[in-house]
Amino acid sequence: MIVEDEVRLLNSLAYQIPWESHGIEVVALASDGLEAKSIFERKKPDIIIMDILMPEEDGLSLSGKMLKQTPDTRIIILSGHDDFQYAQKALEIGVFKYLLKPAGDEEIMNAVLEAAEATRKARETRHNFEALQSRWLDHLPRLRDGFLRNWVGGNYSDAEIHRLSRELSMAVHQRRPYCTAVSEVDPLLHTENRFTKTDMPLLHFSLYCIANELFGREGCFVFQDHDGATVVIFAASESESTGAFMQRTNQSMTQLVSIARECLKVTASAGIGLAGRMGSVSVSYKQARRALQERAVLGHEIVIPYREQSNVAYTFEFSDDLEKKLLIAVEIGERSESVAEIVSIFDKQMENLNTLYAFQEYRLYVQSLLIRVIHEQGWSVSDVLDEDSVYLQSPRGIQTKEQMQDWCQSMVGKIMSYAEAERKSGTHRLIKSILALIDQSLHEDITLHTAADRLYVNSSYLSRLFKKEMGKCFSDYVLERKMKKARELLQTGLKVSDAARSTGYLDTSYFIKLFRKFWGVTPGELKK
Repeated sequence: MIVEDEVRLLNSLAYQIPWESHGIEVVALASDGLEAKSIFERKKPDIIIMDILMPEEDGLSLSGKMLKQTPDTRIIILSGHDDFQYAQKALEIGVFKYLLKPAGDEEIMNAVLEAAEATRKARETRHNFEALQSRWLDHLPRLRDGFLRNWVGGNYSDAEIHRLSRELSMAVHQRRPYCTAVSEVDPLLHTENRFTKTDMPLLHFSLYCIANELFGREGCFVFQDHDGATVVIFAASESESTGAFMQRTNQSMTQLVSIARECLKVTASAGIGLAGRMGSVSVSYKQARRALQERAVLGHEIVIPYREQSNVAYTFEFSDDLEKKLLIAVEIGERSESVAEIVSIFDKQMENLNTLYAFQEYRLYVQSLLIRVIHEQGWSVSDVLDEDSVYLQSPRGIQTKEQMQDWCQSMVGKIMSYAEAERKSGTHRLIKSILALIDQSLHEDITLHTAADRLYVNSSYLSRLFKKEMGKCFSDYVLERKMKKARELLQTGLKVSDAARSTGYLDTSYFIKLFRKFWGVTPGELKK
């Protein structure tokens, strides 16, 4: 943020120094102490260039208050006074640099870059300290969870498993069989009115808590994997046969699924891998994951043991009718009838999905179909599907037929709604608002940041959007509109000083300089 009451110097600091090429962003400008204080509380800039003598409140007093509030802020005083008392007071309150006017652009830039580097180092130091402190506070549970995730991930040798488990006081036996089970809350359907998909992380954590209470005292290892699923590593007892061990594991997971429905009022399913030595736990985990995927065709609230399957090819023999129907519906806009007809076709096709491979193949088919239809119109998938586009990036998000039916209906509806909105509006509504705001504010010092604040949007996003839609940057467009407005006013006989004020320039000489640079003549020459 730049705080300077001299308009010409303020504009020079903001627009004549190539900040962006050095990775620095000017987030705000202020011309007096009161305005600077208000902006500081909202913007929280990392670095501030501050004048000393200003209206409302002097720079040193204001700097002291800011540094008390956020000590990490780097303040660079730019003063016209070489009195030692000013510099001494600045150092006492913690000002980063004290520069004397007229400081050159290079000197100011170097001071800001030095402040930026100091900010980065301070953040890095604080981050490292906080990370170590957090690890210390709960280091043992975290280290154990990390060990278990790496164990099922196949990242350790047998010797490392033995050594690390001993260091973490975990009883891992080298000669006993282990079996891995994975459990998840089943995907929520549209009929579910108590929870939404945003509640899924909490539901998964609740399932983990139930499993930990059930099995944590039985010598089992219970944790959440990177996807939030509950993983249970069962260990066979010393004299237990493999068959009895697997039967006990199945019964335990069935109990977990039953309790989950009773306590959480939602269903859960589980997959169980094959038993093996401690070095085979990663294989058992992958098998359990694979078994859990079978609920796509077997249904919800089920415990599924792993079984070997051959990768049977699944070939679709669909005609182009579905894609044509969807494209025609988008063009003509008959929304309700089209959505119902297209969704019914999807439902009929899904009736024949009897294997996991068929389900996965069909899921890819539907996703590619919708992407083709969207791209055919020249649209962006993320714009059309909004938050549901995540299912295209992460196929595991759609795990059952019921989910697929819900998703297809929602996606077709979104495509039709987007098409309808596109027909009604050819220009971005936000750009229209910006252009109207500029025209209404030509008599003010309108900047990208003030426009972003008034429209409640991020300034960086606004800058990129404006350039994309208008073909020029925001400041160039504002300058063009102001210069055209000034020319019109001058041609009606208005004085140069009045034309300057009417276009937001309080400094007439600065206005004349800009006018001449833009039009090639001075305002006085234009009037003649």
